Amino acid sequence: CRPSAGHALIPALDQTRTVGLVTLPGAYVGVLLGGAGPIQAGMTQVLVLIGLLAAEAVSILVTVQLVAAGKLSRAA
Repeated sequence: CRPSAGHALIPALDQTRTVGLVTLPGAYVGVLLGGAGPIQAGMTQVLVLIGLLAAEAVSILVTVQLVAAGKLSRAA
């Protein structure tokens, strides 16, 4: 299950890598429309992306630990 855990982060990492190139992120545009400067909007967007990656990484770690402890089992 550990190799699968690494693969589970790939979509989040791809989204983080392409943000700003493909789409304008909602937090960035929202802060800009709220009257802040582009640097502050960029810092806000980076904070949001780091928070999302951290939450996804923690949830994967918790799931791997629960599976290793035998508290979660595969659906038959």
